[in-house]
Amino acid sequence: MTVPDDIIEALRGARRVFITTHVVPDGDAVGSLLGAKLALANLGKQCVAGLSDPVPPSLRFLPGSSGVWSGGCGMTGQFDLALVLDCGSLDRVGRCVEVVQTCPVSVNIDHHATNTLFAAINWVDTEAAATCEMVAELIRAMGVAYDSDIATCLFTGLSTDTGSFRYSNTRASTFRTAAELADAGARPWEIAQNVYDSRPYSSLAALAEAILGIEFSCNRLIASMAITAADMARHGITEGDTEGFIGYARSIDGVEIAVAFREVGQGTIRVGLRSKECVDVAAVASEFGGGGHTRASGCTIQGTMEEARSKLMPSLERALRKAGCTWTA
Repeated sequence: MTVPDDIIEALRGARRVFITTHVVPDGDAVGSLLGAKLALANLGKQCVAGLSDPVPPSLRFLPGSSGVWSGGCGMTGQFDLALVLDCGSLDRVGRCVEVVQTCPVSVNIDHHATNTLFAAINWVDTEAAATCEMVAELIRAMGVAYDSDIATCLFTGLSTDTGSFRYSNTRASTFRTAAELADAGARPWEIAQNVYDSRPYSSLAALAEAILGIEFSCNRLIASMAITAADMARHGITEGDTEGFIGYARSIDGVEIAVAFREVGQGTIRVGLRSKECVDVAAVASEFGGGGHTRASGCTIQGTMEEARSKLMPSLERALRKAGCTWTA
């Protein structure tokens, strides 16, 4: 993995940097954002990290998370450079899009195969396990030493985007980077405790309900769960609290594709897609204007929950057949 020279040159030449990532940020998004901000601050840069949505509760233990702006990001015209991380397309930064568009220079660092190369300078490495792995390489290339705070942020993203080093994107280089971050002060057990073992009861109650409501199709090759706005309101949780629910559907023996439908607004359904071994869910997501990884992607579908399901399921069935899966009706 080699960092493009023009990215290093652009960052060295910038004085004020705006850093952002995608809506409903996950561990890799927040970890790369905070790790990059801390490293650039060590180089004397004036950095602002902004998000369309708040940092999820499970990630608020990360150093610097309390200083992240969320919401409208109404700081246009104040920055020399926008650094967009872990984001497949510009619209995915949500309400921070204007700030990015008004920056003289934009840099896009990502590992999604469906990235649209939307920035002035793009570095997309689909072999990287996580954007945090790329940011770790960037920090090294810029001559910044990891401290424990930077290491904690980057290790978190590396861990979450590999499913605690269980997914097929985990390579030998992933473990080497993880070891370097642990040597620098990241504490894997502490990170795991915060990310995975500190859920509020309300989130677990909603998860239990979602699991009990799983629907199977194509002879149990597809498992889908639905979380409505009413469900979230009843349990007092936000969309961010449902992060990771889909993994339970994916873990069911015999399931190849897991789907999570989340109602995030009137007539707006956010869809998460995961596959286990052979189906390219990024190709399915792209049919609906979404994208992501071959085994982990998402999209947004307009309509009711049932309308979203009826629109999506034929595409998933075609993807199963294309991958060589067969089943009896």
